[in-house]
Amino acid sequence: MGHSAKYRIGSILMGAGLVNQQQLDSALEEHKRTNERVGDTLIRNGVLRSEDLAAPLQVQEHLGTIESAVKLAAGDRQLLGQLLVQSGHISSGQLDQAVAEHQRSGEMLGDVFKRFGILSEQQLKGLLAFQQNQDSSHVSPLRLGELLVSTGRIAREQLEDALLKQKQSDKNIGEILLEAGYATPACIQHCVSLQKMLTKTVLAAILALGMGAEVHAGEMCTFSTQLQDSTLRAQYIAKVASETGNMVAYNTHSDDAVASDASDDGSASSFFFGKATTVKNQGSSTLDSFSQDCLGCHDGFQASDRKVNYKNTPGQKSHWNDGASEHPIGMNYAAYAAMDPKSYKPAASFGSKMMFVNGRVGCTTCHDPLNPEKSHTAKSDYRSALCLTCHTK
Repeated sequence: MGHSAKYRIGSILMGAGLVNQQQLDSALEEHKRTNERVGDTLIRNGVLRSEDLAAPLQVQEHLGTIESAVKLAAGDRQLLGQLLVQSGHISSGQLDQAVAEHQRSGEMLGDVFKRFGILSEQQLKGLLAFQQNQDSSHVSPLRLGELLVSTGRIAREQLEDALLKQKQSDKNIGEILLEAGYATPACIQHCVSLQKMLTKTVLAAILALGMGAEVHAGEMCTFSTQLQDSTLRAQYIAKVASETGNMVAYNTHSDDAVASDASDDGSASSFFFGKATTVKNQGSSTLDSFSQDCLGCHDGFQASDRKVNYKNTPGQKSHWNDGASEHPIGMNYAAYAAMDPKSYKPAASFGSKMMFVNGRVGCTTCHDPLNPEKSHTAKSDYRSALCLTCHTK
């Protein structure tokens, strides 16, 4: 059921709220120079205490496969929909829609999530296994008592004594630790918050691992799967129409456009997945929102790695393999065509589905998430037809 992958400690630390992006970026830069472990650099710089690393490192050890990740389950048992909302995979509004469809159709809620393209089969199995483990008494580094020990709030002997007392009581471990004077309310609250944040990271990892297994098996990405639903498809097309300016915007789909959500400030994936994405690449501040969302998933962990080769220098040659393995993005196409009309076709001649956001080349210029076929290309590249839409040779 699992698919092996490496989950970086920096992602876990940020998910737990122990470091921010600036602190992590600084530590990563030092790591490149010194080859020191990122966690050790953060400790040396006074960002973390050594105790702060214990639980995240234990979590990291379990995030290679779904089977291992689900064993981290801790806390009170949650419903499937609650787990999805906590993970950031869907919003409360999306959950309400799925529950309404479950009540209307009589399907299991998990099957509704699969039909809507919100979950793959592997993701659903992973979440159900996590949910089942929440009911068990297995040892997990995310249980409250273990977090109190790993963060240095209480001693191991104090936890063991409290666990013995709990066997003769109906109280939870936090109440017993407080009554025994082993922990303070502030310590308990800190570790409860840490437990929630680390659990969110684990749930996100299970979903990413489940998606990785599906992609590895040759299935389409989650976003393209979601867009096969007619309602989400229409909303996505409306968002495309609202953000692409006056150039080509999937013009062959114009009949499907709707007005709802067209003024939503959120980007496409943020709207459907219920989460924001961050892209740390040159020129990312000016990349269109659709490209940022593509790169937010194509990070080498959730999906195949794609690096930004940002270009916007009209009049200069910019070959597709110039310093990177991917086609560059960020170019103002009309400016390139005006500076070098022999190499680029005028935008007015386009009759394809290729999309330019505010006139710039982006991921969705060549790739259309509405297309469920392999690589999700905006049009066939038979005999280089895709490339020759813009280029003359």
